Amino acid sequence: MASPEDNERELILRVATRLFAALGHDGVSIGQIGEAAGLDTAAITPHFPTKRHLYLAVMERAHQVFAAVIDKRADELKAAAPEERPAALHRFIDGYIDLCVEHPEVPALWMHRWLSDASDIEELESLAAQPLAQHAVDTITALAAPVHADARFTTYTMVWCIQGFSLSGVVDMTGQRRRPDDPATLRRFRAHMHQLLERLLDLAPTAEPPSDE
Repeated sequence: MASPEDNERELILRVATRLFAALGHDGVSIGQIGEAAGLDTAAITPHFPTKRHLYLAVMERAHQVFAAVIDKRADELKAAAPEERPAALHRFIDGYIDLCVEHPEVPALWMHRWLSDASDIEELESLAAQPLAQHAVDTITALAAPVHADARFTTYTMVWCIQGFSLSGVVDMTGQRRRPDDPATLRRFRAHMHQLLERLLDLAPTAEPPSDE
C-alpha cells in the first residue's frame, strides 16, 4: 500500500501535469499547483524543491509513457520481414495515435516546448526526446533508404501530424471541429496516416480514406 507521502507526491505530479499541459511551464507557478492540489506550497517542496524539479519529473513520466509504446513498436517494425512491413508500419502508426489520444497531456507538454516553453531547461531534448526520436528515425531509415525518402522528415511528418491531430482535431466541411473522440474522424485520420506513410515509403497501398459526405 502506498504511503501518505507517496500519495501526496502522486497528487502533486498529476495536478502539475494537467497544469503544465494546459498552460505550459512558464505559465504556471508552484502556488497555482498547490492551490489546485489543495496543498500549501510548503507541502510541495519536500517532494520537489523547485518548479524545475517538478517539471523535470513530469516530463520524465511523459517520456516513459512515450518510450513504452514507441520503443516496442519501433523494434517490431525494424524486425519485420519485407512482406510484413506494411502491417508492422500500421501498428507503429496506430500505437502512436492511440498513445496521443489516450494521453493528450503528453503531446500537449511537448507542444509547449515546440513553442519555446521552459527554454532555459535545455537538457530534455538531448536526454529524452532526441534518443527516442532517433530510435524511430533509425527504424524508418531501413524502409526509406530503398526509395530515397528522407527518414528523419518522414518520421517527423508522422510526429507533427499525429500530435497536432490529437490536440486540435480537424475542421470539417461545415466548419465544425471534429476531435479524436469522434470515432469516424479518428478512423479516417488513422487510414490517412497509413496511406501517407505507405506512399512516402513506397509500400503496398491500402484503401483510400473516405471522403466528406
